[in-house]
Amino acid sequence: MTSPWSRLVRLSVCTVNNWALDFSGNLERILKSRLSSTHISEFSCMPSWSISQCIGERIVFNHMRMGGSFMLYHAFRTACEEAYNTGARLRLGPELEIPGYGCADHFFEIDTEVHSWEILKEIVDNSKKWPELLIVTGMPVRHRMLLYNCLVSVLNGKILMIRPKMVLCDDDIYRESRWFERWSKPLSTFEFELSPGYGFEQATVPFGDGVLRSSDGVTIGFEICEELWASHSRHIELGLRGVDIICNGSGSHHILGKSNYRINQLILGGSQKTGGIYLYSNHRGCDGDRVYYDGGSTIAQNGKLYAQIHQFDIEDTCVATAVLNLNETVAFRQRKRSNCYEASLLPEYSTVNFVGNLTLNDSSLPLTEEITDVERLQLSPTEELCHGPPAWLWHYLRRSKMSGFFVPLSGGQDSSSVATMVRLMCNKVCEAAKRRKQRDGKIYDDVPYGVDNCGKVDELFEDSLRPSRDALP
Repeated sequence: MTSPWSRLVRLSVCTVNNWALDFSGNLERILKSRLSSTHISEFSCMPSWSISQCIGERIVFNHMRMGGSFMLYHAFRTACEEAYNTGARLRLGPELEIPGYGCADHFFEIDTEVHSWEILKEIVDNSKKWPELLIVTGMPVRHRMLLYNCLVSVLNGKILMIRPKMVLCDDDIYRESRWFERWSKPLSTFEFELSPGYGFEQATVPFGDGVLRSSDGVTIGFEICEELWASHSRHIELGLRGVDIICNGSGSHHILGKSNYRINQLILGGSQKTGGIYLYSNHRGCDGDRVYYDGGSTIAQNGKLYAQIHQFDIEDTCVATAVLNLNETVAFRQRKRSNCYEASLLPEYSTVNFVGNLTLNDSSLPLTEEITDVERLQLSPTEELCHGPPAWLWHYLRRSKMSGFFVPLSGGQDSSSVATMVRLMCNKVCEAAKRRKQRDGKIYDDVPYGVDNCGKVDELFEDSLRPSRDALP
């Protein structure tokens, strides 16, 4: 039995580079999030292209092996496995993780819903391999005639709850209300009937705005992406009601400075207001659209940062894990006397109890140290420009099956910028391959370019630029 004096939890957030409508690939990435967080899977699913040569004004990448759906399937699977192998009791994935966030008008198609349920069935079946791991993932769910953007919680072969999004985003590039309806019944759940055609072992599942409660009394609440940005954020409501862990599955795209604001003002600032553990998980890469999701999945508690995944790395699956003490939250909230009075006026949340413990039996485990130099993790606008566009170019290149980029080296700002970004992309790919070799001590068969070839990139790049440079006055 877990001691009340030491309520330790080990939690994981994951960043996945999912592709819209690549259901088998997305499944593999979700299931795979399990290797040790010390690895953080720097290049867990290697790209399908090899850096080979620069000819004249073209930088060419030879197509070696696309891998397609198999590689993506391999990556969802990695995410859960990585979290489980670290001993994590909860694994959070991003918004609409199963079909991919960028399905756009494919959300109008019944196929997208059907395949999402089929993949969820695979996740539920696979969850029996990790009986102590609570998996939170995202998918569209239709109730009556309305489609909702939902987070789905799964544990040991059972769906625990489906939580629909309550605030939709229609700003900038987002058009969520075109495909989804917002859930308008706060603090309540009802029994949602599962279609018997999918073969689930249960007939119904709680659906709505509820809180999960484990056998050892740990409570878990949810908010989805835009709810964090809204003026009346759900995590404030959850924190005032004493919820221990708040999970936010998100699909947030890259804008200069946006990640720094999201971490400093919203996540750290929000958890500072009402206390609690805040888990934030975001997509990374381009999933078929023009935008780039910049990761940055984060674990915070009481306004302090404990883990964060890099914005612009190019691996398909990445997991960060932290060991935290829930009693720290209790003590923190007790000192916020104004919050205590406000909390006493609020009605209770609908609670869904489940069998399973989230706290750890080993009270001697060392706690994850706070990241005090937060500024070191946050990039300036110039640094973001040197990381974001090159990462997008790489994902677009390997998924579009293009053989390379054509750069007319006129010497103007446009061509110079493109050439620079492609060069930075080459550096990023080579660094990722080197990290993987250093981590595992070998070169994999699915990395045909290898680390040795990366050493030729500088020379080849210079050779490709020399004719145009020599022609300049």
